[in-house]
Amino acid sequence: MPRALISVSDDGFTYTTLNGATSRYSDTGRAISYLSDYAKETATALTVTIDDGSKKTEIGIDENGKVGAAPAQDTGAEAAVDEASAATSTDGSDGSAQAPGHPEPSNQKAKGQSSNGDSYPLGTPFSGPAAPATPTVKKTPVRRRSARKRPQRLKKITVPGLVLIGLAILMIGAFVVPNIVPVDSPDTPQTIGSEQQVNPASELSVDKTQDVVPSYDNSPAWEAEVPRRASVTASDRGVLLVNDNRLEVLDADTGRSRYKAKIDESPTFAVDTVIDGRPALLWQSGDTAEALFDGKSKPKTYQLPENARITSAGKSVLIKSGNKLSTFGADGLEDVPTPQAGSTPMAIDDDELFSSDWNGPVTAQNIETGDERSIKLERPGDDLKIIDWISAGHGKAITLWGEQGASTNSGHRIQIVVHSLDDGSILSTVTTTTDIVGEKSWVRGQAGKRAYIGPYLFDLESGLLLMDVSSRDIHLSEPRGTIVPCTMDTNTSCLLAGKQAFKTDTDLLAVVDEGNEALVLGSDSTVRAYPKKSETQDR
Repeated sequence: MPRALISVSDDGFTYTTLNGATSRYSDTGRAISYLSDYAKETATALTVTIDDGSKKTEIGIDENGKVGAAPAQDTGAEAAVDEASAATSTDGSDGSAQAPGHPEPSNQKAKGQSSNGDSYPLGTPFSGPAAPATPTVKKTPVRRRSARKRPQRLKKITVPGLVLIGLAILMIGAFVVPNIVPVDSPDTPQTIGSEQQVNPASELSVDKTQDVVPSYDNSPAWEAEVPRRASVTASDRGVLLVNDNRLEVLDADTGRSRYKAKIDESPTFAVDTVIDGRPALLWQSGDTAEALFDGKSKPKTYQLPENARITSAGKSVLIKSGNKLSTFGADGLEDVPTPQAGSTPMAIDDDELFSSDWNGPVTAQNIETGDERSIKLERPGDDLKIIDWISAGHGKAITLWGEQGASTNSGHRIQIVVHSLDDGSILSTVTTTTDIVGEKSWVRGQAGKRAYIGPYLFDLESGLLLMDVSSRDIHLSEPRGTIVPCTMDTNTSCLLAGKQAFKTDTDLLAVVDEGNEALVLGSDSTVRAYPKKSETQDR
């Protein structure tokens, strides 16, 4: 049985070795998803060794792509993996592609669970619940591509897109979530294999570029050296550096230092957010959080409730401790009304808490006045029902719909539906299969311009489908503004801009100032800001 090796690096990425080729992903969940796709497409069962530098965990993936316990192996095969692991670890090189940034879990596992105060989702860095089956691993150096040593990513923050990092609260047992799909239904959903094309192929060309970032000038507007061992992440609100026991925030417009401090522990959560109408960069360390408001030189400190869990699925941050909800206010934490029993809180947008039971409608409750409005989701078809909630927030609800009896892993034709949270109207639908997206998450990108699920890229502002790369060997990653880092042909780095995928090793941190500047981490441990080309330059 073929074996694969997954190693997790201190640079915030995961490296997968299979059939002698090594590719890079942004976390273990994405690497497992890739291997699962490989096993299914080639009808080949795999044994996977996950090496965190101190111990090894083995899992098995059958020929249908299902993940389970590792089958028994002979000692010779295990020795071969040990040798491969040692070779990878001593090589010391790293890649430069950024693959999609978090596990591809499903809310489906939570259906039917009873409600209690602690049954709150562990969450991913973005907008979907965490996959409980994904092994927990530490980040340890494994390899680097060039002679220099890439600065570490922020511990427990796996991507530069601060704007979306946070634990999600999406329909998964914080309150009662009923399972409304009967398992003994006489109706038979329509089955379609994942190898069949269900959407027209999107027009996409693959090109090379001499630009550091496609359509941006190669002369930086500013640059700032950062410590070689620092974790670096960036957004519109600033560039966050963590180096040993020091934290620093650089101004995203100038590169100058905005704030420096000694810290006892590294942040585990960071996000661009809005607090009482004021933009701020917020980060959590242990049981405290700090918010650096625009124009301020020192952050405001918040004491978090015991066992607090945080989501940035919406424009404002939602905090849960037991069954108590709160959010950040200018003067401290502010209480948020608890939804009715049977509903799950999902996100806060513009002072409204959005919650719903499994079947809808969505309830929007003003957290200051208590006023409520009901949002009935438009049906994509009379015979279709919600089979999974994927995400909500930033004005959109994303759900999967299928015929009676379909589920997220049943192999049936389904619909991805993007609804407006203003009136419940459908903004877009995509016909797909559970094999392609049933277990995947909605990934909302930095600056709130783009989002994707599986191979489908959406305009987050309009909710419309922009690109379908399901027929191409391209894997999307967390969008930076309107530019999407990606990998193609297993291990080639690229940046997707418009309808072109450009092959490049550029480490794009963020696109800021309404798309007018691109922040890049150079191989010399320098952050540079490249201005957008003028229309004349683009011609």
